[in-house]
Amino acid sequence: MHQAPRPAPRPRALLLPVRRAGHLVVLAPLAGTGTVVWLDLLSADAGLTGQVFSCVPVIWAAGQLRLGGPALVTAATVAAEALVVLTLLPRERALADLAYVTTLLLLVAGVLAHGAVTQERLVERLRHQVDVDPLTGLVTRRVLDAAAERAVGAPGAGVALVVVDVDRFKAVDDTHGHLGGDAALAHVAALLTARCRPGDVVARMGGDELAVLMPGCPEEVAAQRAEALVEAVRGQPHVLPGGLRVPLSVSAGLARGPRHAGSARDLYASADSALQAAERAGRDRLGQVPPA
Repeated sequence: MHQAPRPAPRPRALLLPVRRAGHLVVLAPLAGTGTVVWLDLLSADAGLTGQVFSCVPVIWAAGQLRLGGPALVTAATVAAEALVVLTLLPRERALADLAYVTTLLLLVAGVLAHGAVTQERLVERLRHQVDVDPLTGLVTRRVLDAAAERAVGAPGAGVALVVVDVDRFKAVDDTHGHLGGDAALAHVAALLTARCRPGDVVARMGGDELAVLMPGCPEEVAAQRAEALVEAVRGQPHVLPGGLRVPLSVSAGLARGPRHAGSARDLYASADSALQAAERAGRDRLGQVPPA
């Protein structure tokens, strides 16, 4: 399904998203571990105070870094703790203390890292719900708006926007029920999506109104592609589970930038005006903004 361009790849496993991380973020807990080791060796103290402080870098890493980060910091802290206790304590006591501290560090890191992963998955799920329409699988107006702003401001072949309304959708909904209407809308969405290129954005604007944004689409090609969308819906009726064929049609309005609009808002207004012209002319057709 053609939706908005994919977001930039996430940073590597050790790092947070770019806005929250950098080299200092990765080095900070390791520097903290090194500082604790230096103080312990300087004071020749392998007692409880130093062992408690060795947990701090692990706690920080588990709360701020991705999974690779806490694992690295925990391993470094265990190694640092081994250096301190094996240097300052008798061997048997050193091994016992090291076992206790290692167990504590692993438990702390595991619990906090699990909580961070759970929270991140929840955030991703919420973001998906905001960006994707659950009925049609198309992106929402929010994603379309962002893509339109980028496309209008980008140099190149220009951008085309096609706004689509399902003709007499209320009659379909009344005749075949809400489930039938939902299925018909999903059918239209699938037909539009199948005729779009990678990089096009197919969105549900709300209700029975859909939109197709075509970045980098020359003017002479935009009208042909928009006509093809109208013809595709006309030529492929929706088939209900019982085999009944439900003829559908759409009215569409086409606007191009920068010819018809210097901003995304103007592009929407021009496409909507063209859509209204198509509906006044009898529906099941493409309307275009008259030449200036």
